[in-house]
Amino acid sequence: MQEAVKWRSFIPGQITGPDEAITFVEGCGFCTWGPLPRLPFPNLAEAMGETATSILDRTWYWKDDLHFSRQLYYGKIIQGQPSFIAPEYLPDFIAALAGRGQEQERDVNRLYFAGRLSGEAKTIYEYLDEHGAQPSRELRRGARLGEKSMKLATERALVELQRRFLICKVDLTGRTRGTYSYIWDLAERFCPEAFADARQTSPTAARSNIRGQLREFGIEPTSQLENRLFLWT
Repeated sequence: MQEAVKWRSFIPGQITGPDEAITFVEGCGFCTWGPLPRLPFPNLAEAMGETATSILDRTWYWKDDLHFSRQLYYGKIIQGQPSFIAPEYLPDFIAALAGRGQEQERDVNRLYFAGRLSGEAKTIYEYLDEHGAQPSRELRRGARLGEKSMKLATERALVELQRRFLICKVDLTGRTRGTYSYIWDLAERFCPEAFADARQTSPTAARSNIRGQLREFGIEPTSQLENRLFLWT
């Protein structure tokens, strides 16, 4: 498949550790952790000769450590799937979604009242905004989303907020069984420099940069595809 070959030119050789993973993501600018269905999108799994399942054990802590050290930005972003964004491209992603003139795309109240953001997402965002960084368990309890029946709705809400660069993971509570959990906070508090840069970048220029990279991958961007991948309107 000719399109699939193009992004493979960014693979720096055998990827055996986080340093090679950084080189790959920086070369692509952005990628997903595993393959996207029916789209030749760059992803770490195929770059390592792995599958979406088999890559989990080898790279589980890479995604956390590279994000927490701000060497890469990680979250469920591109099509709502686990994704990596190189620091160079993060301001473009923020500006392309909600830059000058499009700030409503990160306005929680406007999105909620327009029916484009769930009530659970609004509640989670407001709780973090008021209380600061929170471990997952305390966040669910504090936002009154701790019941088992709310688990799937809460997970969907976390993805909604990550896709709009409203929240992100900022740390771990521990690395052993029984202690492992994520700590969440507002994305703008975690990487304020990227948001400051985004405010100086026009959405038109930001989208042009990202579209240019998609074409480097062998993907021709369309409005429908951009909305599916990035929520661009």
